[in-house]
Amino acid sequence: MTEFDTPILIVGGGPVGLALASELGWRGVNCILIERGDGDINIPKMNEVNMRSMEICRRWGIADKVINNPYPADMPFDVSFVTSLFGYELGRIPRPARKDQKPNAFSPHMLQVCSQFWFDPILKDFADSFDCVDLRYHQKLESFTQNEGGVTAAIIDQETGATSTLSAHYLVSCEGANSSIRQALGIKMEGTDEIERAMNAFFKAPNLMAQTGLDPATFFFHIDQGGLWANVRQIDPANDLWRIGVRNFPGEEVPDETGLNQYLHRALGRDLDVEWVDAHVWSRRAIVAETYSKGRVYLAGDAVHQLAPSGALGMNTGIGDAVDLGWKLAATVKGWGGDGLLDSYDLERRPIGTRNVEKATGFNADHTSIAGFDGMEDDTPEAKEKRAELGDNLVTNVGNTFRTIGLQIGYCYYDSPICAADKATAPEDSSADLHTTTYPGCRAPHIWLEDGVSILDKFAQDFTLLRFDTSLDTGVLEKAAAEHHVPITLVDIRNEAAADLYQQPLVLVRPDGHVAWRGAALPEDAQAVINTISGN
Repeated sequence: MTEFDTPILIVGGGPVGLALASELGWRGVNCILIERGDGDINIPKMNEVNMRSMEICRRWGIADKVINNPYPADMPFDVSFVTSLFGYELGRIPRPARKDQKPNAFSPHMLQVCSQFWFDPILKDFADSFDCVDLRYHQKLESFTQNEGGVTAAIIDQETGATSTLSAHYLVSCEGANSSIRQALGIKMEGTDEIERAMNAFFKAPNLMAQTGLDPATFFFHIDQGGLWANVRQIDPANDLWRIGVRNFPGEEVPDETGLNQYLHRALGRDLDVEWVDAHVWSRRAIVAETYSKGRVYLAGDAVHQLAPSGALGMNTGIGDAVDLGWKLAATVKGWGGDGLLDSYDLERRPIGTRNVEKATGFNADHTSIAGFDGMEDDTPEAKEKRAELGDNLVTNVGNTFRTIGLQIGYCYYDSPICAADKATAPEDSSADLHTTTYPGCRAPHIWLEDGVSILDKFAQDFTLLRFDTSLDTGVLEKAAAEHHVPITLVDIRNEAAADLYQQPLVLVRPDGHVAWRGAALPEDAQAVINTISGN
């Protein structure tokens, strides 16, 4: 029998790779992660951890660390539409500061502002806390080969130049948009490779928020005679770090400091001496890989979906990939996952990637459709009236980007081969609205059972059989699972409101928190259900 260095080799140490290592480590599965850099993040590519990602962090036990990150607890997450930072505010979408957030009916968590230079170290520390996780930095994947038995990777140490090989049962690319593994496999990206070009530039401006005279906010959209042309975001208020994002950037090269100052003058409405920290040009894309796997190689995150940042779906979609793939890899390595379990990764996650790309592209189109008007900053009754009308339009239409509870936690694995479908009508997929349901394939809904305890907290690490009617004997299903070594934990829930929400007295929840099966009574063929949910 062939000896392998590790069951799973992860390439790429960004948030998606670290999330996959965290999921595997949490499940006690050995893995090696290699990253060509040192893992340090100086300039963040992402800034928001959405509700579903926060629920995942809660399950891992690190949600409090994300919540208590250095972004000020009293800074509102508000979105403001302005002519310029020193001009007129046209409209505002209130989003409470962390200290003012209240528990809601749909999730134990709300979206959090936690930029990548804070979020990645939290994930890194968590993954590194497991003895079965081996994080290796300055290690570059040079090439790989695979056969029916496994994968062999050639590695170069970026500091010493030394070469080595690693063998694994499975290889996972979390390398990002320019995945060398995807390219080597010949997997094509489908969609629009460039919607538009944009520039992000980071600068330090002490006390800028107070100088503007505006009510504090985290995110500002800038609209002038040229339309919605830019956004300015507070990144790290304690260190005065801001970012300006310029839409429809005309070139491929970052402008010099004079050019950067010209863009900033337009955004502020006046000159301001700032310290420029970093700038880069990038492309908004709308592309999804034609497949998320080939042979024993799997891909996740930006390696398989690249989308406009509108809606904060990029990294968060990748976290969902990591969790879905992670539990399936763990089940396969531990021996109870069937041949169809890993096949379901592409069948479940690629439609979600396509959905999120389409939604983000739609949000981006809403932004480009907004037009300004001449004399936007005139101090006249006519201009004031037009600004009010424009503000209403912006809050209503561009505001859809921030009304995304359905996108964040309402997605469903329709027609999943590892969910036991029933005859109920599948729920509608909505961006702004959440249709709470236990339809197989959907996220098992949250409800507060008691103060501070969500039903999500009752889920076991593997399958959880929720029983809302304790008179039902579940022994047949548990026996069928035991015979195939499929781990199921029975949890009795004595809560009338929860029973009403979950619709059926028996609900089987998957290791990732999605519903696998539900019923008013045990299935006639319990073994068939177990075979389905385990991919056998």
